[in-house]
Amino acid sequence: MRAFLTLVPDTQTALAIERWCELCWPVSGRKVPVQNYHMTLAFLGEVDDAALQQLSEMLEGFSHSIFQVSLNQIGYWSNTEVLYLGTNSPPKELLALHDKCRQIANRISARGGSSRYEPHITLARKLNTPPLPALLEPDFTFTAETLELWSSVRESYGARYSTVGSWGLT
Repeated sequence: MRAFLTLVPDTQTALAIERWCELCWPVSGRKVPVQNYHMTLAFLGEVDDAALQQLSEMLEGFSHSIFQVSLNQIGYWSNTEVLYLGTNSPPKELLALHDKCRQIANRISARGGSSRYEPHITLARKLNTPPLPALLEPDFTFTAETLELWSSVRESYGARYSTVGSWGLT
């Protein structure tokens, strides 16, 4: 199973982001469904049941403070044709949580992602040209209260995600 550790914006914020996207761009690429909005902390890659069990055991005693994430920057990666919503000043708690998740991934011999972390929520894929500037600057904030483990299955229309586990931040 392909898996990753992630933060998920609350429903109200996710819906506000979706409405903002609809106002700003009639996206020509493949829009990410609102229920798939997430901020990856560590991509684990293919993991087996034993690794998932080990991961769950490590996360049972996991402790990290609740914090706010501001999403106020739009970006486009031409090499992957991805439109994303990011932050121009990631909170130190987010960066620390990313580091913890990478360390956990390394302990179960998972990929863990690159050392360069750019927190973001993917909005659309397969955008072969950069989007026009947004009509309204993004300004969203959500409270990171839960660390989630998601699985990913590739389908013809894109990825299908499901929650495998979740752990509350304190």
